[in-house]
Amino acid sequence: MKVFTKTIFLLLLLNVILHFYNFANAQDAELMHKYVDYRNRLLNEWVIISPDVEQFGVNIPAVDRRLDTAGNPKWVSWSDGNCNFNHWLGILSTEYRLLKNNGEDYHETLEMLVYALFAIERLDLYSEYTLRKHHNTEGNITNDIQLVHFPDDINGFLIRDDVTLGFWRQYHNHFKSEYGWHNKTKDGSNRYLSVFQRGVIPKQGMSQDNIIYMLQSLALVKQLVDNEPIASIKLNFINNYIPLYLSDKKIIYNDSIFFGKWVEDITDRLICRMQHEYPEQRIVMKAHKGTARPNRSNMGGVLSSAWYIMNPITNDLVAEGNGEDMGVWMNSYGVAEAGNFIAEEDKYHTDGSEKGLNAYIFKTLLFKNFRFLRFGGFPVPEPLDDYMFRALASVADINWNKNSYDLLYLLGDKRERWTYEHNPLVLVLLHSEKYNQIYRPDNEFYENDKKYYQEILGFAPESFPSTDDTRPDYHPYWSSSSRLNWPNNTGRRSPNDVWDFAGMDYLFLHNLYRLVFSPTEYDLPKTKKSQVKDMDYNKYPEPNMKDIDAQFFHKPPSSN
Repeated sequence: MKVFTKTIFLLLLLNVILHFYNFANAQDAELMHKYVDYRNRLLNEWVIISPDVEQFGVNIPAVDRRLDTAGNPKWVSWSDGNCNFNHWLGILSTEYRLLKNNGEDYHETLEMLVYALFAIERLDLYSEYTLRKHHNTEGNITNDIQLVHFPDDINGFLIRDDVTLGFWRQYHNHFKSEYGWHNKTKDGSNRYLSVFQRGVIPKQGMSQDNIIYMLQSLALVKQLVDNEPIASIKLNFINNYIPLYLSDKKIIYNDSIFFGKWVEDITDRLICRMQHEYPEQRIVMKAHKGTARPNRSNMGGVLSSAWYIMNPITNDLVAEGNGEDMGVWMNSYGVAEAGNFIAEEDKYHTDGSEKGLNAYIFKTLLFKNFRFLRFGGFPVPEPLDDYMFRALASVADINWNKNSYDLLYLLGDKRERWTYEHNPLVLVLLHSEKYNQIYRPDNEFYENDKKYYQEILGFAPESFPSTDDTRPDYHPYWSSSSRLNWPNNTGRRSPNDVWDFAGMDYLFLHNLYRLVFSPTEYDLPKTKKSQVKDMDYNKYPEPNMKDIDAQFFHKPPSSN
């Protein structure tokens, strides 16, 4: 009788386990179905995927759009550059890893990832060109190619995007929009908005938060993407500058792409734009001036630092996030630590930022706690938004003490305002050897988080993220450009001012969730035609732009 009772109990227990296993698998299948819908919509309405990697604007996704009363886009926006590359590179690197680990075809994803990295290279090479042309810094020239200085312009200075009027003229139908009317400066139209067209200043350079978010996604690329052959990836170039640079660096070598080297090289360029070693000027904050400026003299300075971001063409600080409030200096410890992690060597603490005040300030603001030796401390006011600190800490695993796990719990904060949900998963993926010791199945924290992410992803509307609260599946958690970067921006528009969004935050978070919690049985539907091969880049021939009084900036000049 006892044996029979025990057998019945075990069978019931097995049935319960199978029930929950099947339920979890069904949830993941539903989330994956939604992922495919979001992905197809992103490719078909929000980005031009193109092997013409030097054409301005391609391979950079738009982020949000304003709708008219019929639900059609009134204008399409590329936003401020904070989630475009961060989310897009994050989506592609995680999708690549999941597909490859599950034995699925990942070529299309790899192709799009390569194109996205070439978009960064395009911005790096041609940003100075567009600014020299815009400001007419070199007077009368016989050919615009003289405004491209190779290799000096591959230096880590990037404008935030290069979505130009020429790009819009060719591809506006892809974005379900009309061409629109030219603006006053005739370098854009009223149907789209890019930082190239109209930032704080036109053709605005990257701020520190743009760079920090890019470093986070680049770290994922290096961690998750293997070296791959390049022969099957279609690439078209106007000039040979970028291929020559990558070949010289052995980033493309022996018909293969070495993604680790590529990420390390981009990282080095970006961080070197934030550092200004002697004999360059330091940025100096003086009490009677309020903001800091580059200065050769530290006399009268309250603080000085080698960390700031300059526009090399205007010879002035970039328009935002430049360091004049000493913000770049406050982030310098985290930036250097993130760079060192990516480079796998200690090379970016060139001014002693690994010790003393730099490290102390960074950790104090991250953990909201002023510490006084071993005698405790007092809390820092919480309203201080520390999103850049958190992103850098997730890359470099910055704790008060090296072996501490406090950062995981800090990043896992579920309170409103602090729910940057991707950061703890990025931390676990980048530092799995350490965190898998405590963040693993059967651990209460892990199991609670798994349910939390499933619930959050489940709330994402089938009708896609929007501010339209009349939709049956509207949810305030998914009603902004990115709940990951701006968790407070929920349903912020009026009923007569409806916006919808690209949904890259869902795609990115979904893949992070799958890699950490449910890495198996991940695949994309098999189709006869590749989404990338069937994209609209080859359906829209280059439009007529002659004899039109407008500034198109359609493509870089050719050296041929």
